[in-house]
Amino acid sequence: MNPGKQKSLIFGYKNKFSTKLFVNILNIHTKKHTERRPFSPALFFVLLFLSAFSLDAQDNYEIRKITFKGNNAFDKPVLLEQTSMRESDFWTKRIQKIEPAIYSHQFLEDDMNRIKTFYQSEGFLHTEISLDTLIVDNKKKRVNIRLAIVENRAVKVDSIIMSLTDSVSTRFNERRRQLFISRALNLKKGKRFSDNLLYEDISKINTLFVNRGYFYAKTDFDLELENDSVLIHYQVTPNSRVHIGNTTITGNKYIKEKYIRRQLNYAQGDVISQTNLNKTRSNIYNLQLFRIVSVSPQADRNTALNPIPIHIQIEEMPRISSKLGIGWGTEDSFRASADVTYRAVAGGTSRLNLYAKHSKLTPIHVSLSWIQPQLYFKKLSVSVNPYIKWEKEPGYNTQTIGLNFPLSYTFSDKLKGALTYYFERVQQNTEDSDAEIPNPEDNKFLYNKSGLYGSVVYNNASPVFSPEKGEMITAGGKLNGYLFGSDFNYMKVWIEARKYFKVKNLVIGLRGMFGGIYSSDDNGFIPVDDRFYSGGSNSNRGWARSQLGPKRESGTPLGGKSLLEANVELRHPLFWRVELAGFMDIANVWGDPFHYRFRELAVAAGGGIRITTPIGPIRLDVGVPLWNEKKNVQFFLSVGQAF
Repeated sequence: MNPGKQKSLIFGYKNKFSTKLFVNILNIHTKKHTERRPFSPALFFVLLFLSAFSLDAQDNYEIRKITFKGNNAFDKPVLLEQTSMRESDFWTKRIQKIEPAIYSHQFLEDDMNRIKTFYQSEGFLHTEISLDTLIVDNKKKRVNIRLAIVENRAVKVDSIIMSLTDSVSTRFNERRRQLFISRALNLKKGKRFSDNLLYEDISKINTLFVNRGYFYAKTDFDLELENDSVLIHYQVTPNSRVHIGNTTITGNKYIKEKYIRRQLNYAQGDVISQTNLNKTRSNIYNLQLFRIVSVSPQADRNTALNPIPIHIQIEEMPRISSKLGIGWGTEDSFRASADVTYRAVAGGTSRLNLYAKHSKLTPIHVSLSWIQPQLYFKKLSVSVNPYIKWEKEPGYNTQTIGLNFPLSYTFSDKLKGALTYYFERVQQNTEDSDAEIPNPEDNKFLYNKSGLYGSVVYNNASPVFSPEKGEMITAGGKLNGYLFGSDFNYMKVWIEARKYFKVKNLVIGLRGMFGGIYSSDDNGFIPVDDRFYSGGSNSNRGWARSQLGPKRESGTPLGGKSLLEANVELRHPLFWRVELAGFMDIANVWGDPFHYRFRELAVAAGGGIRITTPIGPIRLDVGVPLWNEKKNVQFFLSVGQAF
C-alpha cells in the first residue's frame, strides 16, 4: 500500500492535519512571560502573521537533520520512507553528489499527513503528529526538523471469521478453517491490525483455493470496529474448479522442447494448482540454462475460461559464456581465475565447465566438469570432474591429480545434499626430516586416496553476500580407504553452524564449528591436505593462516585431528556503502582425534571495515590475540565476509 495515497481500511478513517502544529509554531516565535497580561486580539493576529511569515522565510533552506520523538512502534528510517524529506551531510552532497532536500512549510505539512496516514494503515487510528522544534541557521541557510508523535493505542484484532459458499464449505470444514486462520494468516487474535497484513492474508486465502483448483476464487472482507478492537470477516467465493489445458513453449532456440516438457509438474487435464505451476518454473530454472522463465495460466475471469491453457516463455542464457576475475588479498596475494561454460550439449540439458585459477596458495588449479542436472529424478544431478591442483599452504605443498563423481540432491530450496566418490593421486613435497611421514628422508611422498565424501547443507540466510538474517548449517563426513582402497584408512566429520540476526541497524553474526578425524591404521597417519588447520581471515583473525595448533620442528603448521572454532561479529553501517565491524574469534587445533582442551582455546579480538561492491564486500580486518604472550597484530584484506 502507498501510504501517501491510501487511507486506513478501518472505516476509511480520515487524515486531518493536527491543530497542535499551529500551537507549536506559535511557541517557537513567542516567549513565555512570568506575569499575566490581558489578552489582546490585535497582538494575537500580529503573532499569527509573524509566525506564518517566519516559517515561510525558511522555505528553500537545506534540510540538515530530521528527528522524531514519541515513535515507539517504528524507527526513524521507516518513518522517513513515508516522506519526501531526507537528511543531507557532507558525504551525500560532496561524495555521492545527491542534491539536498529543500525545506518547504507546505511540504512539511504534506509529509506529516503521510506519516499520520501510514500510522493509521498500521492500526494507530488516533495518532497525532506535530512540529516540535524547527532550528534555523540563517547564516548557512539550513534547518533541523524535530517532529513529535503521539501514537496512542493501536487497534487490535478481536476475532476472525471466514465464510464460504455452500458448495465448498463441506469440503473445507470448520476445523480446517480455524487451523488455517490460526497458523497461516498473519493477522491473529490480539495482534495489531495492519492494512498490509490484511492484503497479504487475502492473497494467502486466494492461494489456498487456487491450489485446490478454484482458480477464479475471490475473497472480500468486512471490518467491524468497536473501541480499539476489530472483527475481520472474510467472505470467499471459490467458483468452479478449473483444469489445465494445452501447454505452449516459446523462446527456446538451441534447447530442444522435449527437455523442457520433462520439467512440467502437471499434465493436461489435471486440476490447476499454483504450487505445481511454481514447481514447474523452479524445475526449468534449476537447469541453469535460462535467464528468464515464466509459467503463465492464460486465464480469463470475465468468461471463467475452463480449461486454462498454460504458456511457458523462456529466455536462454548464451550457449557459451565466460567469466574472468583478478584480485589481491593478504593471504593469497595476486589471484586470477577463468570460468568458461558451454550449455546444452547436443541440444540437451547437460553442460561443460572449464575452471582455472592461480594464486599464491594455489599456483595451479584446472578443473573440467560435465554436469547432467535432473538425472532420472528432477532433484538429482550427476557430474564427472577430472582436475589437477597444486597447493602451497603454510603447512604443506602438494600436487594432486584427481577425479570426482558427485551426486547432488535438492530436498528443497533451503536443504541440499551431495555424495561424492573421489580418487586422488597426491605428491607431497616434504621438509627435511619431516617426522610424521613414513619415510622422512624422502623429499617426495606419493600416496593414493579413494573414498566417499558427503555433506548436507541447510541455508536460509540472506542476502547472499552479506547475510543479515537466517541460519546456515553444514554437516559433512569423509570416509577414506577401507572398502574403496587407499594407502590410508580414516574417517573425518565436521559440523558448522552460522546464525544471523539484526537489532535495529546492527547485524550480529555467530559461527561455531567442530571437527574430528579418526584413523584405524596402526600409525594413525592422516594426509596433510585432510588435516584441520586454524587461523586466518576466515577463522581466528588473531593468528596468520594455519598458525594455530601443532607445529613441526621447523615451525611450519602440522595440522591436527581435532578442531574447535567459535566467532561472533557485529556489523554496523557508517555511511554510503561502508560498514564498521567488531569481532571476537576463539579457536584451536589438537593433534589427538576427538580431543578438545577448552583451556587451550586461543582468543582474539579486533575490528574492520567492509565496503559493499557488486562482487561482495571488500573486507579489511585487524585482529589481536588476547591473553597470549605473542600479541602480533594481524592484517587481512580480502573479498567476502568472514562468515
